[in-house]
Amino acid sequence: MVEWKRKWIERTYQPGAEPEAAHARLSTTLLRLIQEEPLCERTVLDIGCGNGRLTFALADQVGRIIGIDWSEQVIRQAEQRARTLGLDQMTFVCGDAEQTDYSELGPIDLVVAHLCMSDEIIRRAAAVLAPGRCIVFSTLHRDQWKESGRSSRFAYGEQDVETALTTAGFEPVYLGSEHETLSFTAAADALAHMEASDLVGKWKADSRWEGFLAYLDRGGRALTVRARVTVKARRR
Repeated sequence: MVEWKRKWIERTYQPGAEPEAAHARLSTTLLRLIQEEPLCERTVLDIGCGNGRLTFALADQVGRIIGIDWSEQVIRQAEQRARTLGLDQMTFVCGDAEQTDYSELGPIDLVVAHLCMSDEIIRRAAAVLAPGRCIVFSTLHRDQWKESGRSSRFAYGEQDVETALTTAGFEPVYLGSEHETLSFTAAADALAHMEASDLVGKWKADSRWEGFLAYLDRGGRALTVRARVTVKARRR
């Protein structure tokens, strides 16, 4: 039985401090878990690749890497960057990761993802990976920005992710969660942090803002600025 490795960080907001761009950064644990595999011999599929944050981080280590994302705009950006850098081992595909048949992309040896995962993606990955091959991903924990009252559909709780993996035919070899919480002395400090982090407009657009204001009105003085589930599992 694999034990969860949990990490908790609590920080106090310092007025005037520069906000940290922590939300979307690549996990060093994710990179380590991927790089444990013999990448130069493998074809890697990067799910929900966006403009290639993880794809390009692995580009010079893999035999071949395929990035898939639903957004034509970010796929075009990634393709242009790959051409500029002369990275012929990279391919980008515009498609819905929850509907695409991954076998149509050719043989896949390793599936990876950064901030994009669902039960359906796990199931589709299992369908193309041979026994012994891996899925490695870091995605949102359900506690990410929980103070807003909303959770991303790509988020998992710890039991949820274990269930999804074992149901699809994977055996976990690493299970980790990471939480980072920022505490505020006053509601005004929380609002100042949100402004400095450029989150106000985003949260108003996706209906998080009212929930966060209500949380502050109830006396809440913290924000879970980073919550991740990071997993490596091997196909049985």
